[in-house]
Amino acid sequence: MVLLRAIRNRPRQTCLIVPTVALALDLERRVRELTHEPTAFAYHAGLASEAKAELVRRVREGAQWLVITSPEAACTVLAGPLETSAAEGRLDLLAIDEAHIVAEWGDDFRPAFQSLAGLRRRMLDGAPDNRRPVTVMLTATLDDYGLETLRRLFPGDRELLISAQATRPEPAWWVSHCQSEEDKRLRFLELCRHLPRPLIVYTTLHTSARSTNTDTAFNWARSAGLRAVRKIAGNATAEQRREAARGLALGGDEDQDVDIVIATSAFGLGVDIPGVRGVVHLCVPESVDRLYQEVGRSGRDGKASASVVLWTDVDAEVARDLADAKLIGDRKAWKRWRSMSFGRRDGGLVQVDLTAATDDVTFPWSGMNRYWNLHTLNAMDRAGMIEVDWPVRPDVPVDAPEDEVQEIFAAHRESTAVRILQSDLGYEDRFRQRFREAQSRSRSSSAASSESAMAILNGLDKCVNRFLVDHYGLTTESGRLTAVRQCGGCPACRAAYEPPAVSTYPAVPLWDGVLSVDPQASLSTLAEAGRLCVWVDGTDPDAEAEVVKRFIAHGVTALVSPQQWSPVPGKTDRLWWEDRVVDKFGHGVDLRVPTLVRIQGDDPPPAEAALLLSKLSHGPLTVVLTTEDQPSPFDHRVLLRESWGPAYRADQVLRRL
Repeated sequence: MVLLRAIRNRPRQTCLIVPTVALALDLERRVRELTHEPTAFAYHAGLASEAKAELVRRVREGAQWLVITSPEAACTVLAGPLETSAAEGRLDLLAIDEAHIVAEWGDDFRPAFQSLAGLRRRMLDGAPDNRRPVTVMLTATLDDYGLETLRRLFPGDRELLISAQATRPEPAWWVSHCQSEEDKRLRFLELCRHLPRPLIVYTTLHTSARSTNTDTAFNWARSAGLRAVRKIAGNATAEQRREAARGLALGGDEDQDVDIVIATSAFGLGVDIPGVRGVVHLCVPESVDRLYQEVGRSGRDGKASASVVLWTDVDAEVARDLADAKLIGDRKAWKRWRSMSFGRRDGGLVQVDLTAATDDVTFPWSGMNRYWNLHTLNAMDRAGMIEVDWPVRPDVPVDAPEDEVQEIFAAHRESTAVRILQSDLGYEDRFRQRFREAQSRSRSSSAASSESAMAILNGLDKCVNRFLVDHYGLTTESGRLTAVRQCGGCPACRAAYEPPAVSTYPAVPLWDGVLSVDPQASLSTLAEAGRLCVWVDGTDPDAEAEVVKRFIAHGVTALVSPQQWSPVPGKTDRLWWEDRVVDKFGHGVDLRVPTLVRIQGDDPPPAEAALLLSKLSHGPLTVVLTTEDQPSPFDHRVLLRESWGPAYRADQVLRRL
């Protein structure tokens, strides 16, 4: 949807943020297939210096309608051109793919993901009121904690949450508890001999000897005579990752084909590698989100796959330690806040030194000290105690490779500014109480996610995918947005002799936010039953345009017409769908949003119009815009304005709105 909007709205510009170079290149390939344009769309380390400079120039001048890049590049090299684009009203869309990692990685591994919040704020503040860019965040796995984090970092006046989460039907789930590392090794080699290939094998660590790491697993495979094996550790280059993915997909020379890739968690993120038949975990993932994400990297071609977890008690301890390590206690947080909070004040902002050290820190300039200071501020931000105002971009050479950009970005994070939201942060007891309460929520979420992963490994008394459906349901003010269960087989289903479950129907679209709230009071008085008919004298474009403009202002979001129709383009640009129309009314149309439908003459034909209105009758509000003498599609003997709710002439509605 994001790519289609970007293509449709060109030459207005779109910036798409992705976590990996592999995903950026994959999306670039898709765009080229859709548009047949040979243009470079992905800004990444593999580009030549001249190509990078050219892409930056094109973004600045408005000639580049789509740029796909990393958060680090967006917040550094591309920040200036993007802010200029927003200020001139050219930036249409800021999209973040795999948005769940903003919460998972933003606190520590990739702080630039949370720095995007500051870049977005500056772009919105600088943009014209009627040309502000829309922000879209995309993910296939989102839980309540991730949703809360995204809402905190990327707030907006008009929020729309669309949830159509469904568990994957391809993987069959298998789990085996091992008594020792040697037991795990033997079972792993047995799997390698019997599981269909290609396989992705995941470990948590790539150097530590405490649990199975990538080196250990690689040596196990090679010593058993397996040769088509590739190792991708956490420090692997983007090119090494691309080569491994290409080898799995049999996309290169025959001698480069790969049967097994042994990697840490980032490998395969967001990229469809066709034909992967299995995922093996030689560890306990520290969260159910990581477990499910990695399992889902098999079977992307829609065919059956296998997921096998081999784990020991030590693996479980490592997972618990990793989940707990992300949180700082209230006593240490207080000490760090006191050491950081004496910076100069600039308006409503307090300048904060991220290298400030407490009395028990030996090396203030170390990356670890900066990490824990930043972690403290992030936790305070989550608690609503402060609002972090991320620093402006550092100067980064256009030809800097991706690794160097990340290093420059990290070094730049030696100071930031915060806006104080609570006036009593100088009192230790109140600070620690608030911080402790917020950390308790975070700890509960982290622990719950870790415990959920362990529950799956220890054996559930119900289907694994029913468990995941419960985990990925989203709690909103208007109710619970549920996921759809599909299952390719799991211990509970096999024990109950239940066959694989595949949903034959798409998930019912569910949303929360602007599109699901009740119509405004002004509309409720006009259409108490959710139906309203507005008619004009003949075909009066000016009257139609003014009616549409008023209804959009009062919450109508979808405009439906059988023909291309743009009555008020200047007013509908701010909508996600803008003035998107439905060209054909088939059985798949199922809009449950405040909707305005235009019906005139036999356009659409009466049978199709009746089907459409029947489906829309279940929504919160359906306004029919028609002419005075339009027959009802349900009964040609009566007029449409006599059969669809209260009816008003256009001027009557305009006076009441």
